Amino acid sequence: MKKSIILILFTFLFWGCEDFLDVNESLDNDQRTTPNYMLPAVLGNMTYAHYGQAETTSYITQYVTTEFGTNAVKDRWDYRSVLRVGAWRRHYFDVAGNAKKMIEFAEEEGSGNYVGVGKIMLAYSFLTATDMFGDMPVLDALTGIYNPTYDTQDVVYAEVENWLNEGIEALQNTSDTDRPMTSSEDHIYAGDIQKWLSFAYAIKARMTLHTANFTGGYNDILTYIDLARENWDEPLYDFPSDADSDWARNLWGPSRPSPQWDFADIRNSLNSSVHTNFFMHAMTLSGEHDPRLYELTTPGANGNYLSVPASEGLSGNDIDDFALLYDGYWTRDDSPMVFITNEELYFIEAEAAFYSGDMERAYQAYLNGISSNFQRLGIATEFEAYRNSAAVVQSSGQLDIPNIMMQKYIALYLQPETWTDMRRYGYGNHAYPELEYPENALEIYDGKWIVRLPYDPQTEYIYNPNEIARLGARDDQWVVTPFWWIENSTLTNP
Repeated sequence: MKKSIILILFTFLFWGCEDFLDVNESLDNDQRTTPNYMLPAVLGNMTYAHYGQAETTSYITQYVTTEFGTNAVKDRWDYRSVLRVGAWRRHYFDVAGNAKKMIEFAEEEGSGNYVGVGKIMLAYSFLTATDMFGDMPVLDALTGIYNPTYDTQDVVYAEVENWLNEGIEALQNTSDTDRPMTSSEDHIYAGDIQKWLSFAYAIKARMTLHTANFTGGYNDILTYIDLARENWDEPLYDFPSDADSDWARNLWGPSRPSPQWDFADIRNSLNSSVHTNFFMHAMTLSGEHDPRLYELTTPGANGNYLSVPASEGLSGNDIDDFALLYDGYWTRDDSPMVFITNEELYFIEAEAAFYSGDMERAYQAYLNGISSNFQRLGIATEFEAYRNSAAVVQSSGQLDIPNIMMQKYIALYLQPETWTDMRRYGYGNHAYPELEYPENALEIYDGKWIVRLPYDPQTEYIYNPNEIARLGARDDQWVVTPFWWIENSTLTNP
């Protein structure tokens, strides 16, 4: 891990200090290296980008809320005074910019394995970024154009699809002359090409699910799931248990790491956060506490598990009556970071099969998703009792969308993909029973839910003001203005 972080730092210094879309074409530095030195940086930076997306969206999706109820961004969705939006910069500068250069170097030397992995990571980074922001530069991006045009999201999706297809083709045509890729360079799969191919198909399944409700494609999703399962291994970035610096700790952990190379405060706020009523509703679907609750959190001083409405603060309760959010499966200093979980694949399959009319496959995938989550958390022996409780439907004929989506919500605790799911369904109670609008969201939104993040003020508003004006992205209503797959979703009303 230390080697990985050192290489991340090296790449930052290698490309320079600017953080716009030209990836810093310097006239002073020799910008030549080999792809094996860049891959650790791409993967490590994507890990931090994944965390940054999750840390922002976990308050929107009501896994957690602050104990104050007045935090401008987390409780009120108020970005009017925010100076930096880290998710934007991490995508273009830290991940996509380095991935593009790595691909170029790999193509020049004929290393198809690095080309393929690079294109898969470029696709993954653009997909997760556009699902946060909507329209964004893709055709002009990373070309040296200082005022790139913002492409509509359907164009971004088309480019992501192209990169995935090209990445798959490159990996299917690797040769013995390719530069070696081992665990020293590839901290996800140690150079296992078949596992990278499975990850690429998993990304295709996720992406297609976002639009299948209005473009078709549920059968394609099931095909991608089958291909992903052939050599599936979670794209997991591991952290050591004996880390001696912030650089090697999971950012969700209790040490609240804030690596000094990061351009903005990235520390988690779980020390001043508590669970929401909606999350605890999910944790009591059986009428009792879900056994997973005790693996995702640790007991507070009084051993209670209280909750509050999103954005209302403690409401007079004692903080000691809430669960501690640290030292659960996902919130230790050495917790893994997973780009797409095994559970997510099962629930994608369940939803696609449900809409395809294959209720038996949907039901089995639904059960597999729950069971997989119990196994992950080390409580597989408790699954059967939970399966036979009121929390789980007992036959395929009983299965409906809220059953799938609520179990997926639990299984994807603190994962950013939950925000995509909620927006696809318009935050509706037909998919998420008892989800309530936050009390302290800005009144100017007039009850509309947040659906996108604003662009980074210190790059886009300054360097690309004409595009920002064309989009209307300075408007206070921008974060509640739907983009492509939200506008077109047929799932928002029951």
